[in-house]
This record gives sequence, structure tokens and C-alpha cells, in this order.
Amino acid sequence: MKTKKQLAILLLFGIIFSLISCEKDDEIDINQLVGKWYIYNDDPNLSVDGSVTYTFNADKTCFIHSSDFLSGGDTIISRTYVVGSENTLVTLFNEEGRYTEQYNIRKLTSKEMIWENASPNNGNSDKKLRKVND
Repeated sequence: MKTKKQLAILLLFGIIFSLISCEKDDEIDINQLVGKWYIYNDDPNLSVDGSVTYTFNADKTCFIHSSDFLSGGDTIISRTYVVGSENTLVTLFNEEGRYTEQYNIRKLTSKEMIWENASPNNGNSDKKLRKVND
């Protein structure tokens, strides 16, 4: 009888430990990638004089729209993108098929996406994006 109690307690601790130690993977829902996203900055000490949006299409094309509020200039760049097999990496390519940007997706929900630059030497930085509600 004592052995059954000990076994039950050990099993209970095993279940609790496994539930606590599991990382939550629901922070990345790759189905939410398609749509228009804008880069946002939550640093109150940084002023912003422009905007950048990424529009991801289901056909694996992406348009990057940059606006400079001071000069009034707009630029739209066409890219294609590939999502890695584990849905945690997005890579952008130019029209010639050359790599331009690569980010680890740290969070992707219906409203927010967080990217970590996967190639620190390429001059790009980490990004926080919010989805544009059309």
C-alpha cells in the first residue's frame, strides 16, 4: 500500500514538472503572417520621423513600404520570402533572388510580431511589428 502511494506521488510530481517545464509555443502562429505589418517603437525617448510597413502576401511576395515624414518621400521595395521548416525563421530575397534580410520570429500572433535579426552583420536590426487592421 505504501509503495502505491509513493508511486502515485512520484507520478503526480512528474506530471506537474512536465507541465511547468514545457515552453509555450503558442507565441508563434505562422498562419497570422499574411497581412500588413508596421514597425513600432515602444521607447519613449526615441522620436520617429518615418514609418516602415511589411505586407506579406500568400503567394510568398512581400512589399516593404518606407515613408520619410520629413522629406515626404516614399519607397516601395518588392521582395519574396521563405519561412523556415519550423516556422520560426523568415528570409527575404530581392528580385534577383539574393538574400536581403533574415529574422528569427520570436512572437507572432494576430496583432503582434517580434523579430530578432538572424544575421547581425547585415546591418539590419531587431524589429517589433503590429498588424494593420484594414
